[in-house]
Amino acid sequence: MLAADKLLLQSNLKRNATELKEKEFRLHHDNFAAVGTQAAVLAGFAVAALVELDVPPHTSPILQFFFFVSVVISLAANMQCVASTTCVSVWGSSLALRGPDGSVLKAVENMFAERTRIFTLFGVGVIAVHSAAMFASMILMRVESAVVSTCVLGYSLVRLVTYSRKLYAKFHYNEDDTVSFDDIFAGIYGGLPQVLSRKLLDHVDPERGEVIHRGR
Repeated sequence: MLAADKLLLQSNLKRNATELKEKEFRLHHDNFAAVGTQAAVLAGFAVAALVELDVPPHTSPILQFFFFVSVVISLAANMQCVASTTCVSVWGSSLALRGPDGSVLKAVENMFAERTRIFTLFGVGVIAVHSAAMFASMILMRVESAVVSTCVLGYSLVRLVTYSRKLYAKFHYNEDDTVSFDDIFAGIYGGLPQVLSRKLLDHVDPERGEVIHRGR
């Protein structure tokens, strides 16, 4: 009787802990979907600028160089962002749903690890789009219009960077202070096998129930 109650308790604890981790999984999945969609739109703009823009023959080679380099950087960064978000979302979902025990935890940790790279690619793509638009203004417009347009785009770019940094400072938090389920999962699985833990867990002593960490 006690053994059956113990198994039931472990099963319920495991299910509830997994449901909590699924909330974090959905958060990363939705964030990547939003970023990937916007990156696809920007990549479309870059392709259109690369294909449709007719550069006048008298245009300065320096302006042409910076324009095309900006367009290509935007296209490459945004396409990498789209590909990365697609692969992470598809493979992460597959691992979480169809993988062995502990797969949800592994999927969440690996998705979290990819955030910085994906967001950096998106930021580079946005900055490159602004730069390409500025050089396109210089190429296609008269001097007066080009000066005004370049100033507006330059101001927009500066405000974008400063405002992004301001928002990052507002919403930034220390990862050491986040809510962690490592102790719960360690108790459930008797360790965290095959999982790259955010806190770099090595293993759990099954006799004492203590989580052993690597040296930092």
